[in-house]
Amino acid sequence: MSQDSLTTLLREVQHAVQRHQYAPALKIIRDAKIIDLHNLYLSAIEHFVATMLTPASADVSEQKSAEDEQVLSLLVKRAVHDREKRSAKQRDGATMLDERLVMLEKVKNGYFQRADEFIEAKEFGRALEEIQRVYFFDPQNFVAKEYQQKIAQLADLHKK
Repeated sequence: MSQDSLTTLLREVQHAVQRHQYAPALKIIRDAKIIDLHNLYLSAIEHFVATMLTPASADVSEQKSAEDEQVLSLLVKRAVHDREKRSAKQRDGATMLDERLVMLEKVKNGYFQRADEFIEAKEFGRALEEIQRVYFFDPQNFVAKEYQQKIAQLADLHKK
C-alpha cells in the first residue's frame, strides 16, 4: 500500500478523535498498522487512543481535548515521517514486508472487532473471551489490557 493510504487513514483517525469516536478510531488505526507493521508510532497512536476509551470523567475540558489533539497530531506526523524514511530504504532494497506479521495483525484485529460486536450486544463475558485470544499471539498487548479494563467497567455499569 502507498504512503498516501496511510496518511489518509491517519487523517480519518484524527477526525474520529475530534468527534470523540474512539472505538472507530481504533479500528482505523488497526487497518493502518496492517499497512505499516513496523511503525512504532502507530502503536503509540493506538495506545494513546485506547486510553481515551476508558470513561475517566464525563467533563473533559476543552484544554485537555486540545492538548490531546496536539499530541495526536504530533504522533501522526512522526508516523508518516517514519513510513517515508523506511519506504526510501525499501526502494534501496534494504527490507521486505513480513507476510507472517501481516496475517497475525489481521487475526488480532478480527478478535478486537468481534469483541466490539459483543460489547455492543452487552455480552461482556464473550467480549472478554475474544480479548483473551489476542494474548495467545501477543501476551503483552497493551490495547488488549485497555479493552479488558473497559469491558470490566462496562459490565459493572450494566449491572447497576
